[in-house]
Amino acid sequence: MELHCHSVYSRGSKIPWEGLSRPKEIAEAVKRAGLDGFSLTDHRVTEGLPEARKYAEKYGLVFIPGVEVQTLDGHVIALGITEPVKNFRSLEETLDEIRSQGAVSVAPHPFDIKGEGLRHKAGMVDAIEVFNSLNLDKLSNFAARRFTERTGKPAVCGSDAHSLEMIGASVNEADASDAEEFLRAVKKGRVSVSGSYVPTQVVISWARERLRLSYGDVLKYVRKNYGFPKNLLAEYMLKKFVASESPFWKVLASVGLNISRIYGSFKILSYFI
Repeated sequence: MELHCHSVYSRGSKIPWEGLSRPKEIAEAVKRAGLDGFSLTDHRVTEGLPEARKYAEKYGLVFIPGVEVQTLDGHVIALGITEPVKNFRSLEETLDEIRSQGAVSVAPHPFDIKGEGLRHKAGMVDAIEVFNSLNLDKLSNFAARRFTERTGKPAVCGSDAHSLEMIGASVNEADASDAEEFLRAVKKGRVSVSGSYVPTQVVISWARERLRLSYGDVLKYVRKNYGFPKNLLAEYMLKKFVASESPFWKVLASVGLNISRIYGSFKILSYFI
């Protein structure tokens, strides 16, 4: 099962486009990858679930309706929901609503360096994402796994797929024949996880397409919030990045990853001091 992926219904603020694929395309990619099913977990919204369910059924896939909820304490994935879950409330209130629906709560990327995870409050949910394929700093996943081992919480993994190329980077396996059995296996800790990191070039291609589709909105943001000369540099880099597939960007991305690992080491150390 692919338990963490996003469609075009996932939207950001500074860069509106996050997920690049329709739910139908995601179902097709899951089938091509040889998986048995998936959960669509868009940020804050559930509009894509009917389409995802329709095409999951068409391709003979197990489907788990989900959503990645924004709480006041960080992100929580709800698996097996029957209706939308409200955003921007406390973790406690959110978990109460998830449980009232008979759904399963998961802490995605709990120690990510962006600070969007639950960190130590991840111990309050049903299961913890111990490997996230987009946590390219790697230390975030290390911290999640160590925390999960210490708390004894059930573990899952997630591709956090925002494009079709990312589908199936992380896979969850359990002895189950349908969605209900799979979710019971998650809660009982009877899921085996296997994950790999999304290749840098795939991340670059995703970022380029996001910025291409969000170009006008990003320009407005830069012009409104950046002063001279930062605004000119940002516009220049934006234009060049969107228009060029030069190997230079892969080199720049590698530099950025190394910097993020250094930053991440201090960030994650602060979580445990």
